[in-house]
Amino acid sequence: MTRDNPRNPRPAPRGRRRALAWILALGLFPIPAAAQSGSIQGQVTDAATGRALASAQVSVRGTGIGGLTNADGRFLLLNVPAGEQTVELLLLGYASQQQTVVVRSGETIVTQFRLSASALELDEIIVTGTAGGTQRRAIGNVVTAVNSDEVLSRSPIASVDQLIAQRTPGLVMLPGTGQVGTGTAPVIRGVASVTQGNDPIIYIDGVRMDSDPRRGPGQRGGANINRLNDIHPADIESIEIIKGPAAATLYGTEASNGVIQIITKRGRTGAPQFDLTARVGTNWLWDPAGRVGLRYMPDPDRPGELVGLNVYENEEQTGLGPIFQNGLTQSYNLSMRGGTDAVRYFGAISRDNDVGVVDWNWNKRFAVRANVEALLTQSLTVNINSSFISTQTRLAQGSIDTDPFSNLIWSNPRTLVDGSGRRGWRAAPPEEWSKVEDRGDSDRTTTSVELRFQPVEWSSHRLVAGIDNNNELAFTVLPQQPEGAAHFYGQRALGEKEVSRGTRRFLTLDYSGSANRTWGDYTFTPSVGFQYYKTESSFITAEGTQFPAIPVTTISGGAVRTGDETFAEEAMVGFYVQQQVGWNNRAFLTGAVRMDSHSAFGSEIDAAYYPKLSGTWVVSEEDFWSFDFISQFRLRGAWGAAGRQPGTFAASRLYAPTIGFGDNPALTPDSYGNPELQPERGEELELGFDASFFDDRLSLEFTRFDRATKDAIINRPLPPSSGFTGSQLVNIGRIDAWGNEVAVNARLVQGPRFSWDLDTQFATARNRIADLGDLETIFAGTQSQHREGYSVADIFMLRVLEAEIDASGAVVRALCDGGTGPQGVDPGGAPVPCSEAPQVWLGRSQPTWQLGVGNTFTLFGNLRLYARVEGNGGHIQNNTEIRATHNQSTTEAVLLRNNPLVQVYRSLENDRMGVYEAGFLRLREVSLSYDLPAGLAGRIGADRGMVSVGMRNLAMLWTAEEGWDTPRSGLVTEKIAGMHVWDPEVRATGANSVGYQTVLPPTASVTMTLRLSF
Repeated sequence: MTRDNPRNPRPAPRGRRRALAWILALGLFPIPAAAQSGSIQGQVTDAATGRALASAQVSVRGTGIGGLTNADGRFLLLNVPAGEQTVELLLLGYASQQQTVVVRSGETIVTQFRLSASALELDEIIVTGTAGGTQRRAIGNVVTAVNSDEVLSRSPIASVDQLIAQRTPGLVMLPGTGQVGTGTAPVIRGVASVTQGNDPIIYIDGVRMDSDPRRGPGQRGGANINRLNDIHPADIESIEIIKGPAAATLYGTEASNGVIQIITKRGRTGAPQFDLTARVGTNWLWDPAGRVGLRYMPDPDRPGELVGLNVYENEEQTGLGPIFQNGLTQSYNLSMRGGTDAVRYFGAISRDNDVGVVDWNWNKRFAVRANVEALLTQSLTVNINSSFISTQTRLAQGSIDTDPFSNLIWSNPRTLVDGSGRRGWRAAPPEEWSKVEDRGDSDRTTTSVELRFQPVEWSSHRLVAGIDNNNELAFTVLPQQPEGAAHFYGQRALGEKEVSRGTRRFLTLDYSGSANRTWGDYTFTPSVGFQYYKTESSFITAEGTQFPAIPVTTISGGAVRTGDETFAEEAMVGFYVQQQVGWNNRAFLTGAVRMDSHSAFGSEIDAAYYPKLSGTWVVSEEDFWSFDFISQFRLRGAWGAAGRQPGTFAASRLYAPTIGFGDNPALTPDSYGNPELQPERGEELELGFDASFFDDRLSLEFTRFDRATKDAIINRPLPPSSGFTGSQLVNIGRIDAWGNEVAVNARLVQGPRFSWDLDTQFATARNRIADLGDLETIFAGTQSQHREGYSVADIFMLRVLEAEIDASGAVVRALCDGGTGPQGVDPGGAPVPCSEAPQVWLGRSQPTWQLGVGNTFTLFGNLRLYARVEGNGGHIQNNTEIRATHNQSTTEAVLLRNNPLVQVYRSLENDRMGVYEAGFLRLREVSLSYDLPAGLAGRIGADRGMVSVGMRNLAMLWTAEEGWDTPRSGLVTEKIAGMHVWDPEVRATGANSVGYQTVLPPTASVTMTLRLSF
């Protein structure tokens, strides 16, 4: 027998046959009788290169029989009813194919599929945003599917947020810090809320998951451990992304920011297949010495002269550096999949150990996953998906005093000569930073059970029940130091520890049922659904300070102790009905309505209702279509509504405990509440088309969306007569948003020796606050504001038009924009004295455009070079690290007092000096991958192998911020020497991500990956 002969497939090795026999011998799931049946076997290959295609979906139409191809592209379907059968084959990125075969009882039919690459696949099955799986052609809104194995085979991916980041137009992952173990916050189609956050909801195998990107101990710039990254990318089959209310109606009250559905890998019919993935690499910070530049102080020996210090270089020159290292990153994943028509299974185990650019920043993860699919009867199937994930993370930017990057940015030559021992660093020398331990650990279990019931061919039902349970521990500890309060950290050096321990639990119950009936040229698919969702959050926090001895590091060992406990619970129940009408499988009209009730609604709000209407028409399949160069053309449109619920206690009137008269416990007013508080309501119209050209070698997807967030929740100040202080959440706002999304995929060159594939994503997103009720301005952060007529969290500051200083640097004249100039143009306001000038609009704080371009070059079918460029822009940011260096008097401009703009801004609005244009284009990924020849893979006992080398964040190709010389926007019109932004991509992880403190920028990395299949 030979491996390449489809009529004589290679038998499973003895070990595999024995393992399969043990599985079948369990007897838990009886195999249905195979009366009057035969088998179908075959192989699937790429029509251009002849390369075997793994993980292609093979099925026999109308029978429920199917599976996935193995590493050699082979498949075997058993117990296929005798007679004429249609075999269908689907694989993302390739045109679907069908073959009709005649199955004879007791015989095996052999077939061959040669698939041609297709940039647009309308027959792909989509599961997100519909009552059940349906073809892409029937969905009126855009749904993007990311194939995990395809991305992993060409990109150096280490986490889930890297897997999905910027790979679909309209989805931006806002980067946080460059520490390992942290993550980024996803934003789909820009911000849509002033107070309720902009995170999408995320499901894994049909169950809502804890995907908070802001967990763990507090750091500079905010907490930023992303729970989404608990999942190992190698365990994921695909990710589906829907982008707004028009697509998310069926997900109801919490879905107006979009939905991300993660689908993990499943078993397939055949002998057990083992896949091993090993990743080893390193990460580093580009040129820290060059980018930090010099900090200055007056020269004590030469009046009027300055002395400069590069603290990073100084540390190296004195033999004490370097401060930042090359951190070692490692990841190992072993999986197994296989099964029969009755039982299919997938299991995986993984271990990760990543170290950052300082050796006390590390992240360790251990994960186990088991997915089992069983055919209980011909009409009932059960899927059980379960995983356990344990992570331990130590971070390195807990406070400004202990953070390496803050100490570098805030370095000061005065601390080199003042006798403090700080050697030019801000608070303490490097050997002291690691004495503070910031930890964020988690043990997470996610389990779901899915039942699929098809009592008759035209009716199907799906029930999913599952739980995502996350036990978290976060703590910060500084042991007592021998020097006590004389240590660099002062009173903190007497010892302190803060601990937060608790559970976040997500419970999901989801039922959907649909029927499918045909009447002439029409198909009718009515659907109903019910969903129950509940989340619980229970945490106990405690703090102990002033330890009596150096070994003591427990809370109970502190001389001063405090504690707190929090508990929050939310529940939602929803019901929907949907009707889809199809005509000749090329025109579809869908209408739906959903009703939700949520525990966070005000007591006077019973339910929220969300309608949906969508349509799609595959015009290219009509008889009148005569454009031969256009292979496929589909028009689509959708209108729908979804919501965003208030916070857990936002509608409730709350009182805070205190000590009252006579030292007795008492209550004081805390939160006023609002019984009429209802969810924010997002309504969206989405129009677009999908087209492919030149025999499906080029695809174009275009989408235009217009969204209105109505009943936006706003904080309105309370009158003193209420007896409460602060503000009340009310539904008085409206935010309009709009944008365009374009995706282009092309196979520019296709051949057995050389091929060139291109993928491009471009999107624009804008928003405008149309109504703030009776409020004029709401402050949103560091000099950012919400104002009617402007975008969410735009930045308003003084704009100096003219400034004059005397010989001593004192400001003698300063004129600023008086605020009459129109938004978005060069300064045009009437000049007024800066002391009387208002804050005027400087720019938007959110990106207005996004771009991603990837190129894949394939040589001889097995050698691939991939390069990807990403970027966004159209916005400005406020970087406090720049402002801080001026404030601490370590820059030339401040010390010499010779720059009029600096002198004015320092005296009136010092944050103004940290504002810069934040657009950029970055060479994000470059990789080289090689598919091992079968003979070479066979020498190590593998069926298939691949080795790749990839790099991330190689270079910044372009930035909108050219130093400080940005006359177009009028930010600062005179160059301030020596000041620049380390990395314009860095942002905080807050809800609107406006401004940020000093945080470690994204690091560069190089990774070698080996993938083997056995």
